[in-house]
Amino acid sequence: MTRDILNRGSLLTPSRRAVLKGLAASALIAPAMGTFAATPPTGKLTITVLDFLEKPLQPVFEAYKKARPGVEIAYEVIPSDDTKLIPLMLSRALANKLPDVTFLFDELAALFADANVTADLRPYFSFGGPVTEKYFAKPFLDQYLITTGDKKGGIYGLPYGADTVVQFYNKKHFDAAKLPYPTGDWTFEDQVATAEKLTQRDGDKVTRYGLGIQVEWQATYVPGIEAWGGKIQRDDGTIDLTSDAALKTFTMYWDQVKKGTFASYTQTDSVGGVWNAFTSGLASMMQSVRALVPTVRDQLKDDWDVCFVPTINGVRKTGMGSVAMDATPEGVANNPALTYDFITWFYSGDGAMGILASTYAIVPPVESLYTSPVWRNLPGPPSNESVFSDSIQFGAINPNTIPHAVQSVINKSLRDAGDAVVLNGADPADSLKTAEATVNAAMADALANKG
Repeated sequence: MTRDILNRGSLLTPSRRAVLKGLAASALIAPAMGTFAATPPTGKLTITVLDFLEKPLQPVFEAYKKARPGVEIAYEVIPSDDTKLIPLMLSRALANKLPDVTFLFDELAALFADANVTADLRPYFSFGGPVTEKYFAKPFLDQYLITTGDKKGGIYGLPYGADTVVQFYNKKHFDAAKLPYPTGDWTFEDQVATAEKLTQRDGDKVTRYGLGIQVEWQATYVPGIEAWGGKIQRDDGTIDLTSDAALKTFTMYWDQVKKGTFASYTQTDSVGGVWNAFTSGLASMMQSVRALVPTVRDQLKDDWDVCFVPTINGVRKTGMGSVAMDATPEGVANNPALTYDFITWFYSGDGAMGILASTYAIVPPVESLYTSPVWRNLPGPPSNESVFSDSIQFGAINPNTIPHAVQSVINKSLRDAGDAVVLNGADPADSLKTAEATVNAAMADALANKG
């Protein structure tokens, strides 16, 4: 999910001494590492890194080399744009030119597993090391659990962090409008009323939106549909965009986009997306994830904070997902000791978890650390750090049974439907019906090709 919302801007340089100390003393696994590898491995480790992860991972790689003096890391930055990423990695798998370790998105788990880009991690879990399936928070690990086909039951990725959608808000805008800051008990209707008071216009032109939100993003509409009692995917595997729950969800958002109080993709494309609208002051609120905190801290000079997203239909639901790391089949076959050692170190207290937590970029994907003061007590903004982990219990995840090729069609079809409704006055029900037909035709093709 993170790919859809990440800005490619620079992240903060970590200052991590206190973070590492606290994490190493907590439930993370540094003390047990000696039981996994009798002697530290040496050699060269190759890694492909998604472009937006290069900056936060650079200190991670340097720390690993310091911990393993005989190791050389050669990393390559690969595009996060799936139209470039997918053919690149699939062609490398066919040519047996994969790295030892790669990073991926949750929605690519099944595709990369089927194409032998990533390796099943169950053998790694059985090695007797400190990292096991039980170490990770189940909702995030399950995104990489393959549920159908030849790879069923395999785990093809380990979560990089625990990401849930929360509400970001500009405190300066609220203060100027003499509005109370939003709290965890607010409703969608409260949000609309607040957004209306925050919206500013110069004649017919909106100069500031109350809320920036990617309406046609699965982390927005899947929780909405579930809050109204529906599901995005039917029991027969088809996508349901014409249910009463789906119609209510999209209509309530599109109505506000038409009024100019909410801004979605089309309204914020000119400034680089919803996150840039928020950091530039074009939007007073936005819904986004922990991974955007370093960017907001770097770019937004006004004071700001976060809170729960509002309830819908009396139900609290929020989007949830993650980026992951995995070994490749070539790493397992040709460089297993170093590949597995890096994964183990990555999740240790002195490893990547501590370093990344100190940049505000992640909530560790480990249940025992959800309430840790180490990352919750980082200096604000945001001050309400706890909301990032407290919201996990309300998380709604896009089904991993939707093939990636179909998800791409869903994304485009829903954006087309949204533009038709907002810009051209089309009927929401008719637009969603057209989108559903297009999506399910793509689903039928995907299943036929796989079969």
